[in-house]
Formats: sequence, C-alpha cells, structure tokens
Amino acid sequence: MYSAGVVYSYPVKHEYQVIVVGGGHAGVEAAWAAANRLGTPHSVALVSLDSSKIGVMSCNPAIGGLAKGQLVREIDAMGGLMGLVADATGIQFKLLNTSKGAAVHGPRCQADNLAYARTVQAFINARPEIDIVEGGVERLLTDETTNGGTVHTVQGVVVTTPQGEQVELCAPAVVLTTGTFMRAIMHRGTSTTPGGRQGEEAANPISAALIALGLELGRLKTGTPPRIDRKTINWDSLPIQDGDESPTPFSELSRAGWKIGEVECNQFPLIEQISCRQTYTGPGSHDAIRANLDRAPMFSGQISSAGPRYCPSIEDKVVRFAEREQHGVYLEPESHETDWVYCNGIATSLPEDVQDIIVRSMPGCEHAKILMYGYAVEYDMVRPHQIYVTTQTRSVNGFFLAGQINGTSGYEEAAAQGLVAGINAAMYSQSAGEFSLDRSQGYIGVLMDDLVTKTPREPYRMFTSRAEYRLLLRSDNAPDRLTPIAIDLGLLDHHDLGSQRKAGFARRTRAIESGRSLMESTIDGQKKVCDRVLEPDYSVHDLQNAVGPALTQAVGDVDPGIYQTLHAHRRYEPYVKRQVIEIRRHNEMEHKPIPEWIEYESMDSLRNEARGALGKFRPTTFGQASRLEGVTPADLTLLSVLVKRARLARRETESLDIK
Repeated sequence: MYSAGVVYSYPVKHEYQVIVVGGGHAGVEAAWAAANRLGTPHSVALVSLDSSKIGVMSCNPAIGGLAKGQLVREIDAMGGLMGLVADATGIQFKLLNTSKGAAVHGPRCQADNLAYARTVQAFINARPEIDIVEGGVERLLTDETTNGGTVHTVQGVVVTTPQGEQVELCAPAVVLTTGTFMRAIMHRGTSTTPGGRQGEEAANPISAALIALGLELGRLKTGTPPRIDRKTINWDSLPIQDGDESPTPFSELSRAGWKIGEVECNQFPLIEQISCRQTYTGPGSHDAIRANLDRAPMFSGQISSAGPRYCPSIEDKVVRFAEREQHGVYLEPESHETDWVYCNGIATSLPEDVQDIIVRSMPGCEHAKILMYGYAVEYDMVRPHQIYVTTQTRSVNGFFLAGQINGTSGYEEAAAQGLVAGINAAMYSQSAGEFSLDRSQGYIGVLMDDLVTKTPREPYRMFTSRAEYRLLLRSDNAPDRLTPIAIDLGLLDHHDLGSQRKAGFARRTRAIESGRSLMESTIDGQKKVCDRVLEPDYSVHDLQNAVGPALTQAVGDVDPGIYQTLHAHRRYEPYVKRQVIEIRRHNEMEHKPIPEWIEYESMDSLRNEARGALGKFRPTTFGQASRLEGVTPADLTLLSVLVKRARLARRETESLDIK
C-alpha cells in the first residue's frame, strides 16, 4: 500500500471512495473534508498535474476580507483547513470594517505565499486517508443506464501519468476542481500562451469530456498584477500600512495552539509580521494606458469573456473612471523568503513595455524592476445551474464540481465549495444522504444558493450585502452556528485536530453561557452589564473589564473572541429575534420541495419568462424558485397550484398502473 501524500508509481487500477481532481484551494478542502468524513486510510485520491503546486496562491497572497473572512471562519468551524493554514503562515492580520457593526467585520490576513503552499502540502501529507496522484485527467469513467432517458453514473477517472501512461482510478464519487486550467489561455498584450497559471500547462481534454456528458460550458476571465523587486523600491519613502496590533485569528484553535503531523502552531501569530506600503498611479501612466488600448486584450477583442467586475484591471479602471487622476496601489510583500512584492490594484494584461511605464510612474517605484509581468487568463467553466446545492451535477450521479469551474472568483469561495463537495462526495460513497446549508445558516449556504439560482455573467464574488441574514451570520459566531453540524456529520471524529475542536467548542459553549449569565447579574455603574452593552459607546473592552475577572474565575482562561460574541449577540439581540421569526415564517415555503419530474414546458398557464427560468434552473424547492430572475410572486402562487395538480395526476396514473 502507498504512504499518505507520496507521489507514487501507478497501479494498473486502484479503488478509492472519493477522487478529487485538482490541488488548488477547492481541491485540498474537498480532499480534507472527505478524509474527515471517511477516516479510512487510502480512501481519497488527490489528483494534481504537479504535486509541488498543491495549495499554491495563484494571485493575491491574502486570505479573507469583507464577507470572504466569514467564509473562512465557517470553513474552520466545519473542520476545514484554510483558517488553520492562514493562521500558521499569516504575515499581516487585519480586521476590516471595524468602524461598522460586528455583522460586517471581515478578518483578513496576508500570508507568506511560499509557506502557505508548503503548509497545505504538510497538512495533506499528514493524513493517511489521502494519496497524492500526479498526472492529468483525460476523461471520466461513467456508466450509462436508460430508464426514460440516459443517466450517467461516475465510476472514476482516466489519468495520464507524467510518463505518458494512461491508468484508471475508480471511485463512486469524483470531485472536479480545475480552477482556471480548463482550455486556459494566458494573455499579455498581443501574446497568447496556453496555460492556467504562469509556467503551468492548461488542462484541455477535460473540457471535451464534460461536453460529451452533456454539460454546458461557459468562458470567464481573470487576471493578476505585476510583481516587483522590493530591493528596487524606495520602500521607506512610502506611507506605512500596518496590520492590527492585536491580530484576530481565523481558527478557534490558533490561540490555544495546535499540531498535526509536522505542522505546529504553538503561538499566534506564529511568524514575524510585516508592514505594507501604499502608492498610486498617476496621469502619466493613465495616458500610456489610453494610448495603448489597441494592444490591451480586453479592449482589442482578443478577450471576449467577462472578468470580475469588483476586481477590475487597471486599464478597465482608467476607462471606466476617466475623471480619476490616480488609483491607489498597495505594495504587499509575498514572502519572508523572497523580494517579490505584489502590486495590489494594477491587475493588467497590457504589454510588458506599458507595464514598465505604469509601475515606474508610481511614487517610490521610479526604478522598480518587474520580476513577473501581469497577465489575464481565459478559461472554461460549467454553468452552475447544472449542479445542486450539494455541488453534485444534475446529469451525472456521483460527480461533483467545486471552485472556479462553477463560475466563482477567489480562494475563499473555492474553498467553501470544496468543503461542501468533499463532505457530499464522502456521504455519497457511503450512501449516507447529503449535506447542505440554507441561507439562514451561513455564507456558505448563501454562496451555494446563489450559484444554483443565477447564471454568473462574471466571476461570482461574495459580499455581505448578498446575505439577508447577516446579523445572524457574523464571523465571530461561526463556531456556534456550524461546529454542532460538523460534529453531527462526523467530521471531527477521525483525527487529533477534530478532538481539539470538540474540546475547544465545549469550553467556548461553557464560557458563552456563563458570560451571558454574568451580564444579567453584574452591575456596571447604575445598570446591569446586559443593558450597558446596548449603549452606543460601550465597547467590547468595557464588557471584558466588567465581567472578565468573574468569567475567568468561573471557567478558566477565556479566548478574547468570546467577549466579541457576547457583545455582538446582546447588541443585535432585538434585531436577531425579528430575523429568527422571519426565518421561521419563510421556512415552510423555503424548503417545500418541487419534484424533479415536473415538466415546466407543459405548464402553458405560466408566463413564458417564468417557464423558461424554471426549465433552465430546475429548482428543487419553492425557495430556490422564488429567487430566480424572471419568476414573480404571482408565478409562484400559480406554480404551487400546478405542482399540486401534477402530483394528484401522477398518483392517479400510478394507481391505475397498479390495478
């Protein structure tokens, strides 16, 4: 048998319970979640074109941010690895949006990108459940059955090894996480190169395999800025951008410390913190950009697919915001081990000579040397109306999609989908039902619901504004919402970190219960602490001073994050009560199922627009149907009547067949 994490010589055939294709943020989270659920050695195969690239940060060396930080906290609460790795490799931590309420606070860290990839690989290597398989997937192995129509069931994948040999890996569940690599083309000026990331090949055969299975593909675009040599920047002349003096970790385990395999986090933050610098573009670079738009792939017609609207290229910013004389740029060191600096704010696919002008026009960068020029990537994706909220495809049983293949943008959105896909793939292989979160349970639920009810015209990015229940879905209370679900799913049963999470969650629960009791009984000034918290100027620090000594005496050492949760829970309590009532009122319709066999095209009384939307997205519940573009409340009322009639007609037909 093969050792965990070792890239090995291929057997002619090998059986797994779950195969994960792709070693990016979605893939590693899927493999980790499946291993957490299965707990059986060598039950998961993680297939990667290049095993040394597993966990690589392709673009921005950062994790979290507004709404994205909530996703990472939720991944951690469910037993995932992204928060742990970010805490172990973060070189600057910052809690964003602190001028606003706790519901929209966004934890973020800038990670050492080399240490991040190494740490992810060490995590995977520490799990005996996971085998790393190096090679490219040529096609899926499927079984076809016909019963009123062709149904595909996945059986495994065909992998081409680095030596050119083709081998079959078999499993009842396959998770595909190809990132930006399917039929990928990199653009820089008029030059195009096949590949999904600088220096790495595209994954071309898999697109044809998906089309052969009847899946509809789309095309999207993303991009990355130039990296410059820190030694050539007048670093000390630029305004400093420091992290928080008291950093906020992503993982509940990090302040107490944790260890898995060779990876240990015995303090937080673990490694030396850094500062960033700020600069900006100016009129000179904007003039150069305008003069070279005919050489810009996004404007010359060389690229026709849509990029992320909320992370535009510098050439797009200059055109869209023509009145602006400058655009801010953050200079972010990528690692303690290199002099590479990420230019956050000038993603571009302009030619190299224009990129030189842009960079050297920025204050402090007059003599900067570009180590890697920016570029854009066009790639195939699968339109996500073809998946369920479990990430399983509608047309192929046991086949799951996660990450940018579903039209999303960002490490955090990819990792969240990987978590859902890995859990469901493992459950599918065990015939153990399925897992999903609804919109009132987590940002992960919002993400998955948005994907299956809307066709992305651009890479999907999470925002707090997308979550209608964001007062409930704060970053501070993610463990309280989701760790009990992880425990019920058995995700914390098969490894030491799971045991640490269970014990930590029990301590957290005791501390919160005791803290709430103390807030009701402790007087601060002339009022109870629970009433003082409602005062606008009463801070988390004030709360800690008031009840901290008694709480420590009652339960022992208390994580500082407990006080944030106590403070936010009390301050939002009146609004949360209203949201809970609203959720209960909506739940009946939200979870009311729509049968798979419903034929919308025969429902002539429905408006054409509603019939078309329902037929395309095929919602599984009335809640999903209510969020489809083109479906009105009146359509839903009529649909409810038509579904009821269809059920009665089906029962009568089945009754006659039995007779």
